[in-house]
Amino acid sequence: MDILIIHIGAGIHDQKLTHKYKSLLRNALSKQSVLESSKIIESSSLTNTGYGSSLNLLGKVECDASFIINDNINKEESRIGSLVNMNCKFPISELFQVFNKIDELYNYESDLTPPIMLSYPNLKNFLNGEVIEDHKELISPKSQRIYDLYKDKVFKDKKLPNGISDTIGVIHLENNTTTIASSSGGNLFKLPGRIGCAGIIGASIAFNKFEDVKISCMCSGNGEQIIRYKLAQLLVENIYNYSEDNYGECIDNLLCRLPVPLYIGFIVVIETSERVQLLYGHTTESFHFGFRVAKDKIKVILSYAEQEGKLTFGEYILA
Repeated sequence: MDILIIHIGAGIHDQKLTHKYKSLLRNALSKQSVLESSKIIESSSLTNTGYGSSLNLLGKVECDASFIINDNINKEESRIGSLVNMNCKFPISELFQVFNKIDELYNYESDLTPPIMLSYPNLKNFLNGEVIEDHKELISPKSQRIYDLYKDKVFKDKKLPNGISDTIGVIHLENNTTTIASSSGGNLFKLPGRIGCAGIIGASIAFNKFEDVKISCMCSGNGEQIIRYKLAQLLVENIYNYSEDNYGECIDNLLCRLPVPLYIGFIVVIETSERVQLLYGHTTESFHFGFRVAKDKIKVILSYAEQEGKLTFGEYILA
């Protein structure tokens, strides 16, 4: 099995850029690994992560990223990790590089427990990572233009621009191994040091095994809502109990029971011995994603809301 699934955020996508979104997703889906595909997504100014991220109140880039890897070697626990407040071109690649170094380090010290979540700036002198001192290398002309235009209107009851919200995400199913990763530049004009849902395992990404069923999830949208309700984990834990004939209605009912209307998008992948099924939904104006089955069968979905504020839902059989 070799299935790659990528989303580039939930929010408001500019329909004038439709061909660019399609091209970006197709290019990323043509790659063979999470690292290769994430570099394509994170280096594009069309997405809110890596190069072209939203700028914080100080006009700087701070990205968060996290991952989950589950294989048949360790049946009880997945390998997980999170880095927050990153200033680097490729947050997901740097995330894996840092945690690989951490694993090597802790292999020599059995009395210490390896960390799961780390503040990236504090590691730069310790791990010699890809910390960029000059944030200008990560700032796209569009991000700088928006920052300059609206920076004096923040916290002054002025309308701020809308756009793509929060995380990008990647799921790779290969040889009984599930890899999930997400990254994000977070909210425009966020407070320095703010941690978004991309840095919280269980919020933007989640995974669980129920007997012979593996369920993976990626979420994007309003980061604070996703964190508050641990949305990815909420979906993973509930979907196993739903009838496969009624996924859409059950998920809609689940989300409607929450205290406030959500502004989110999600992808859930259900893997059994018989098939692999993808569910997606969003309450945002748009949600763009795609998948590759085998080496060359690529499909891109640019989904737009069927009704404002309501859940738009769909599903695909991948294998």
